[in-house]
Amino acid sequence: MKKILSVILFSLIASALTGCNDIQPVVRSSEPSSNIESSVTESSEVKEESSKTEQSSKENVSETESSKEEVSKTESSADANSEAEQSSKEAVSETESSADGEQSSEPEESYDESSDKESSDEENSKEDDSLFSFKLSVNYVEYKVPFDYSELNAAGYYLDKSGTVEPDTHTRSLDWKDEYGHKISVQLWNPTDETKDYDECKVGSIEIKLGEEMNVILPGDFSFDFDITPETVKEHYGEPESEHIYDNYVTLRYKKDLSSTVEFFIYTDETMQKFSSVTVKNFV
Repeated sequence: MKKILSVILFSLIASALTGCNDIQPVVRSSEPSSNIESSVTESSEVKEESSKTEQSSKENVSETESSKEEVSKTESSADANSEAEQSSKEAVSETESSADGEQSSEPEESYDESSDKESSDEENSKEDDSLFSFKLSVNYVEYKVPFDYSELNAAGYYLDKSGTVEPDTHTRSLDWKDEYGHKISVQLWNPTDETKDYDECKVGSIEIKLGEEMNVILPGDFSFDFDITPETVKEHYGEPESEHIYDNYVTLRYKKDLSSTVEFFIYTDETMQKFSSVTVKNFV
């Protein structure tokens, strides 16, 4: 009996234990499973979100890098354009410099031209100072032999004679006077191949005496006045082609050629000095 009771009690205990075991797994399995799955799901979602975030981050980084590359390319392009512009500016600058160089070379040419002009002016000045310029000033009126008949008329001189001159010949000395009675002697010259009246001819020779008391200036600002002597003439114009010394006068002859001469007839006798004269002749 005790054995039977013990078996039954054991069976009941075993059954109770079995029942408890059946209930516990069900309860345990449902709750932990749900939590695990939830945890797994959440973890998976977190991972996915994290992955997406990382992916998005990577894409942003990529876009940023791409943007940087574009900016870099743009800056490179801008630098290239800047370099091109700089090169262009330098080329323009070089061109302008070259142009400036050409322009700056002009003043040298201008200087050379100026130098040539100065040389020419000096030569002209020397020629003007030479007796063979055949220039003279009479009462502040300048003449260059030969000159037109009308120039003497314009200066107030007149000739009280008329006549003609044969081709390529000249007259003997003719006296012209002004309103004050001052007298100059001239030779009219006809350089053409036709006969000409006096007033159509040129003055090929002009002679002026000291006694006429006129203001006469010869080339090189040399005054023909009562202070003139053979020595002062030679000091100013050098040695003459020929010099002839007589008892009371001296002749000095400066000759370019047979048709072009300047002659001084200078009296050394003071009582005769007023007859001293200068004759400028140029039949060319």
